[in-house]
Amino acid sequence: MKKRLTSREIKKDLRSIYADADGNVPDLTKLDKGKKSGLTSFLVKSIILLTVLCTIAWGGFFLFTEGLFQSGETLTLSIEGPDQVKAGEELSYTFRYENTGDVPVASLVMKLNVPESFHVYGAIPESDTTGEWTIGSLSAGSDGAVTITGVFLAEVPSSQRLQALFTYKPANFSSEFQDIVTQKVDIEDSVVALSFTGPEKALVGDTSEYVINIQNTGPDPIYNLRVVPYLSVDFPITSTEPAVEEGQTYWSIDQLQPGELTAITITGSFTSTASGEQTLGVSTGFVADDLYMKQVSEELVTDVLGGSVAYSVIVNGSSSSQSAELGDSLRLSLDYANNGADSVEGLSFDLELSTEDGSVPVDWAYANLGDGVRTGDTVHWSSGQIESLESLDSEQSGVIDLSIPINSSLSDDDADSFTINVTLTINKVGDVISTRTLESTPIVISMNSDTRVGAHARYFSEGGAAIGSGPLPPEVGETTSFRVYWSMANSLHTLENVKMTTTIPQDVTWLDTTDTDIGTVSYNATTRLVTWTIPKLITSIENAGAWFEIAINPSDADVGRFLKLTNTTSMSATDIVTSESMSKTIDILTTELSLDDFAVGQGVVID
Repeated sequence: MKKRLTSREIKKDLRSIYADADGNVPDLTKLDKGKKSGLTSFLVKSIILLTVLCTIAWGGFFLFTEGLFQSGETLTLSIEGPDQVKAGEELSYTFRYENTGDVPVASLVMKLNVPESFHVYGAIPESDTTGEWTIGSLSAGSDGAVTITGVFLAEVPSSQRLQALFTYKPANFSSEFQDIVTQKVDIEDSVVALSFTGPEKALVGDTSEYVINIQNTGPDPIYNLRVVPYLSVDFPITSTEPAVEEGQTYWSIDQLQPGELTAITITGSFTSTASGEQTLGVSTGFVADDLYMKQVSEELVTDVLGGSVAYSVIVNGSSSSQSAELGDSLRLSLDYANNGADSVEGLSFDLELSTEDGSVPVDWAYANLGDGVRTGDTVHWSSGQIESLESLDSEQSGVIDLSIPINSSLSDDDADSFTINVTLTINKVGDVISTRTLESTPIVISMNSDTRVGAHARYFSEGGAAIGSGPLPPEVGETTSFRVYWSMANSLHTLENVKMTTTIPQDVTWLDTTDTDIGTVSYNATTRLVTWTIPKLITSIENAGAWFEIAINPSDADVGRFLKLTNTTSMSATDIVTSESMSKTIDILTTELSLDDFAVGQGVVID
């Protein structure tokens, strides 16, 4: 059991703990607080002060904006007008404003924001010269309105927005305030009505007629309409009423009065390559600032029935329009067959090459016409040339092969494109004597630009001055430099994204010395690729050039041979007229320097 301490013993223990150096014990019944930190006191007071200031500021803000101001003044805005409209129909929108508070508005200005598709005809009251309405003061309880009249010329369907911005200053306040009112408008219909009619069935080669009717169903005149047809490539148009303006593929209608109807007639015939259901369409729309805004469109389907004789024209393996290189030969095939039950007699083919402007760029002297007879730019085949054309029995077929060489260069009179048209004439089907003609789908041949490229290396200039350095012939252990020249000639069509590239071997050094007539020459040290880049090469620059310098240092293993300076050089570009990608390739360059008259025979490395 632990012994209990006496009072005397407790005092002795306390004295041993709390006695100071003089042996005195402090009065433990009175304790002093420690001194406070000055920084802590400052931070506490600052926080309290900021809290009070924020409370006063926010309280004043809410009191003023929500209490004093809003309770005394309120500007109410609204728009009156249709939210679903017809394109081309004249309509009005009223922008109303009202001071429903008890504080006057010292100044009020309205600014109208409308989409480009909304054309304003007038306003009541009229705006000032800046396109704004300066309304001025507005006393408590008073109101007013601005009415805008105009028309939406927008695509159908589409959604547009009208917006008015009001800037105002309350009489008891020095700052301006703004408020916006907006209305969404859906254009779901148009005052323009369109119908498109034509035959449900048609026979290849027979004349077919399609009629487009356009009418203004609105109460006001409409202006600047465009009618655009979307016809099958196998339905070439022979005539239209009214005629299409030269160079255009659509009809323009300047004006249609209320209720007025106008008609467009299209006449043509389906070609021999057409069969089955053919979809034809047309659309009409408003035009503003060269922007076409479609209003309505129609489509119809005509079932094309094949004739007794079907034929196709194939050029270089395709029945479509295509591009070709100058100097190439076009290989054509005329395949024909009698698919009917009756025999046909008196067949003949006429192949015609035509241009819109200029001469056909064909060298007829070297053409293989497949026994055809040429007159000008037309080749004719009949039973006098091909015996099977006299009579073609059911299920019998034939083919005519020919080749037509294109000129290697164009003269000033030559066109850079031409069209191939083939017409088949039949005089008798079975026992019925009736002359019929079937046309093929025209094939347009467009010439790619006459681009020529070159690459060669030189040690001497054309005048004999040294433009390279070091020994020639090259010597083992010695550095010899050369200059590589690239050239490009082009005069027919503008080229885009022109690039000439090559790589230099590992034992060839790039000297970082270049020059160009146009574009830039760059070098990638990692891939060792040299690139000459020309964003656009216009035809007025018929010849362009670039050069760069490289060097070699032959080793003993190179003695007795030419050293390679560059690998194969490639050119790529896009012809902006034909949209075709063009490419050329040039062989490797060596120290042979075959085009350097002053260095010929000095390219082999010596010891």
